[in-house]
Amino acid sequence: MLSIGEFSMICKVSTKTLRYYAEIGLIFPSEINPENGYRYYSVEQLETMLFINRLKSYDFSLEDIKTILEVKEFQEEILYS
Repeated sequence: MLSIGEFSMICKVSTKTLRYYAEIGLIFPSEINPENGYRYYSVEQLETMLFINRLKSYDFSLEDIKTILEVKEFQEEILYS
């Protein structure tokens, strides 16, 4: 698990951005410590966050990116079920 700070440095986005993305349902922390509210992300989520960054660099809106991610997850469910 990576802390929100570690995850943000690797992905080159601010912790504020990660909190906002969770707020709008784009990418959620894998775990939130109930005692202190610290957010943790899994190593597997790096791929998703880097994909989001790539789509943003192509000028996709956050709404479009969310739709793309939802379709991608749905397609993966079909492939692996």
